[in-house]
Amino acid sequence: SPPLAPSQAPAGDDPALTSHVTSVLEGENKPESEGVEDAKKAVADLKVIGNALRVIFIAQCSSLGVFMKEQFVRHTNDEHLLPVRIFIKQRYGSFTKWSENHAQPFLKTHGKIVYGGGVIIATWLIFFILVSLLFDQNYLEHSYEGNPDLEPIMGPFYKRHVSKSEQKKLKDNAMKKHRFNSFLSDQTPVNRNIPDTRSEGCADLLYPHNLPKASVIIVFHNEALTVLLRTVHSVINRTPPHLLHEIVLVDDFSDSGELKTLDLEIAKLPKTRHVRLPKRSGLIKARLFGAAKSSGPVMVFLDSHCECNKGWLEPLLFEVYKDRSTVPSPIIDIIEFDNFDYLQANPQVGAFDWSFTFYWQELNQGENKTLPLVAPVMAGGLFAIDRSYFEEIGTYDTEMNIWGGENMEMSFRVWMCGGRLLSLPCSRVGHIFRSAAPYSFPGDQTLILFRNYARAVEVWLDEHKELFYRFVPLARDIDIGDISARVSLRKRLKCKSFNWYLENFLPMLPTEKRLLASGQIMNPKTKQCVDTLGRRRANDTVNHYRCLPKREIGYTNQVWMYSKRYELISLENCLDASVPDPEDMSWKRIALYPCHGLGGNQKWYYSPTQQIIHNESQLCLTVGDPRKAKLFLTKCDGSANQIFTFTNIYQLDDFDDL
Repeated sequence: SPPLAPSQAPAGDDPALTSHVTSVLEGENKPESEGVEDAKKAVADLKVIGNALRVIFIAQCSSLGVFMKEQFVRHTNDEHLLPVRIFIKQRYGSFTKWSENHAQPFLKTHGKIVYGGGVIIATWLIFFILVSLLFDQNYLEHSYEGNPDLEPIMGPFYKRHVSKSEQKKLKDNAMKKHRFNSFLSDQTPVNRNIPDTRSEGCADLLYPHNLPKASVIIVFHNEALTVLLRTVHSVINRTPPHLLHEIVLVDDFSDSGELKTLDLEIAKLPKTRHVRLPKRSGLIKARLFGAAKSSGPVMVFLDSHCECNKGWLEPLLFEVYKDRSTVPSPIIDIIEFDNFDYLQANPQVGAFDWSFTFYWQELNQGENKTLPLVAPVMAGGLFAIDRSYFEEIGTYDTEMNIWGGENMEMSFRVWMCGGRLLSLPCSRVGHIFRSAAPYSFPGDQTLILFRNYARAVEVWLDEHKELFYRFVPLARDIDIGDISARVSLRKRLKCKSFNWYLENFLPMLPTEKRLLASGQIMNPKTKQCVDTLGRRRANDTVNHYRCLPKREIGYTNQVWMYSKRYELISLENCLDASVPDPEDMSWKRIALYPCHGLGGNQKWYYSPTQQIIHNESQLCLTVGDPRKAKLFLTKCDGSANQIFTFTNIYQLDDFDDL
């Protein structure tokens, strides 16, 4: 299809965002796929035929005589019922002949029966219409909840009989192509039931009927068709119809043959349309494109491999309804990538470390499990936002490429410029988490990510940006382009400082003001540094390894921060040692564990003699044989294996009091 000029954009588009996106993308917006239009016309034709048959049936069974002719002709002037008149003329010659030869003889013989039956049917019809009008609001609020007895809808790739050997082959191919078991997805109904995972008390909450309508925007690139359809079906089946303005599927220039039937599939669905980018543009620009092509007062962004749970939308819209500067996100449940089991996630909020690695942080909800949780950062894949507020605070940084870092930048911008981020325990959306993206990015993936990070860092982190570059030194040398527009935006919005943000939302994140030392922890004798070796899970062991230069891969694993709480911190974890009996030297394992701020096993003293002493056991950190790369806790003896130096010492005088 030829591209549309801006003046030809469909009437439902947002003019301001359309203009904005047009200036970002190279090439103009394209119209909806012609396949969707053809399929919708076919469905409309079927509806006309259904209406025609219904009118013919009523006309032939009516007992209103000549009056029926006048009413029939008057009502069939509607263009949608024109085929009825054509049908009668072709079959009977004229309405008069049909009335004389068929209707009137039938009425003379059966008139009383037909008349009595007609009166009874009309009475009941009027009764049901009145009841439906009286209870219209309840119907709108509850009809979406779904019926577990509904006939399952299978995707277009459903295979009824598959041998075990063929199943394994198809699964392996699916895992390789999509990084999840799309073969199993093809054998699973796209309208399947999932468990209600909302927190206790959520089902009892009531929401106003007049919440703003939502445009649900789903960006995809070469997504598995049945996974995408399941996302769409879950939105339709579990959303009150009066709150769903539209679903806009944004195709980021997919080239997978699997998606060739997408238009036919979505033509069967209400309020759903498909738009396509003229070239591969990445998540950030594709979302802006989708925002411009939508028109609902609230935009809800979803990933293309999700399943919305019962009552998912109302809590999101309610928070935006109360305060347009609130950007709420659902609690993200887990859909297992290999077996598609739907698992409940504990309520948690987003956080990050100085390498800009996002991670989840569980919070104590207290007695009321329904209350929103304050989120320092959002994951970025699933959230709702008021359309006018989205434009007011600067949408996305359009100079960021493909994907990565946009969630951090938006989180800083929302909080520091007067908005707020919330995670809602009463809104649940399942998400397929996979270990890696199944598709490639144009250009170097790592450099794209670091460039995006650095743009956010230079605009928002103020004096704290050096901590980021300490963990991601490669980002320092990347050309990040012009950031003057984003700096001007921050000034125009009169945003607060990043220090204010840290003090209010991430007090546990160490800054230079909260540190005694940082950098590599080196043993001068062996020239080895304390190293996580890339491990980040609780109870993963910590070793030592040759000290790496800043720009070598793996350097970040050797960067530590020694806080004023006397913690040795690597990203979100702390150095931890459990020593129940200091005399029993079998208890000397050094491990990582999430920082809890309580001291105990995570409290270490750095002595004036350059020894690192574990407070609980009063044992010293010791390097072993470099070939085995083990770290131990042993009795402090002042040997060279117990001497360590930090790259940076900030407040040396403080160590005299330890």
